[in-house]
Amino acid sequence: MKDNEFLYGWTSDGLRLEGNHWPADKKDICVICTHGMSGNIIENYFAVVLGQKLSKDGVGFIYGHNRGYNHINDIRTREKKNGGYITRRIGVAYERFKECIYDIDLWISQAKKLGYKKIILMGHSLGCNKTLYYYSIKKPKNVVGIILASPPDMVGLGEIPKYEPHHNQLLKEAENNVKNNKPREIIGRQVWEWYGLSSQTFLDLFSRNGPADNLPIYHNPKDFPQLSNISIPIMVFIGEKDDVIIKTLKEDLELLKSKAKSCKNFTTAIIKNAVHTYDDEEEAVSSLISKWIKKNF
Repeated sequence: MKDNEFLYGWTSDGLRLEGNHWPADKKDICVICTHGMSGNIIENYFAVVLGQKLSKDGVGFIYGHNRGYNHINDIRTREKKNGGYITRRIGVAYERFKECIYDIDLWISQAKKLGYKKIILMGHSLGCNKTLYYYSIKKPKNVVGIILASPPDMVGLGEIPKYEPHHNQLLKEAENNVKNNKPREIIGRQVWEWYGLSSQTFLDLFSRNGPADNLPIYHNPKDFPQLSNISIPIMVFIGEKDDVIIKTLKEDLELLKSKAKSCKNFTTAIIKNAVHTYDDEEEAVSSLISKWIKKNF
């Protein structure tokens, strides 16, 4: 196992993002992790343990920050003003879901530059929705597998009263703000009593048939188009004490498997005692992923 290294790169729309790379001597397979809402490598400790494990086992690992890292951030752009670089204020509060294409593109490009031949895309939380969206648009030939860690039904988690009792109020407020040309207006109440989101971001994440509504377990249409068209191996796992559960753990996993109609190699797992960020169960997660990679690739 080698020490991790910082990576810096520019997205095609001109943002500089930072990533962390745990290298492998044999440049065969690299896992690229897309974090969820406000995620970052400092607080997502499971990713550090996973990177160490995979590197030791001969698999590369890139934790690539996306523009939704932290609640609010100021990301450097290529433009200069008065001798300094102009930044763009984003973070989970202001990010636009569809722009995840630029971020994941960057880290796949970085993996190629590092010499990796095969890529496994991994998403955690909202990163799962981004991963599915990205793959449905791009379908890169060098992506050989997909890992979905705690995949959320964003609309379900927004509409179910026990998770968000103020959904209708927030939806109406966000729609009115966008209609009145105030898309970056922060809605008046935090989502899940945690996230202060701009109106446009709220609609991206929690509107039915919106861009993030690609795992619709709650309103359960006949097809999940993005998931159903994936033929490469998929692994999905959820913590036993996770807070993304819509029905039951077993029912949610079985439903996702049934909707992945083109995938003949679909693996599911429940991480015993684990919460959404796998605190104290990082080794179990890392072992699960490593064994799945060894078995399938």
